[in-house]
Amino acid sequence: MIRVFLWAFALTLAGLFAIMSVMPAAAQTPQCTSLPEALAALQQRYGEVPRVSGLASNGSLMVVTASEAGGFSVLLVTPDGLACMVASGEAFEVLPGGVEG
Repeated sequence: MIRVFLWAFALTLAGLFAIMSVMPAAAQTPQCTSLPEALAALQQRYGEVPRVSGLASNGSLMVVTASEAGGFSVLLVTPDGLACMVASGEAFEVLPGGVEG
């Protein structure tokens, strides 16, 4: 089951990168700040806390934050700690399933 989740996670991440590569330049300017500042702002404004993270092949860290109400944000964090919001939305949920070893 974990392999299915990781496969879906990888496809979602690839989709985000594909979408960003075809967006107009003005729309590509993400909001960026330090990771601690970004996490504090998301928690204060929207009640979002980190739920999922993963290391991308380019060395960036992807962090997904979410609130109990289902709002979510996706941050890409550069190796030097600059966090940029690349997506946000509603209806976040953790799908049922166990972790297979």
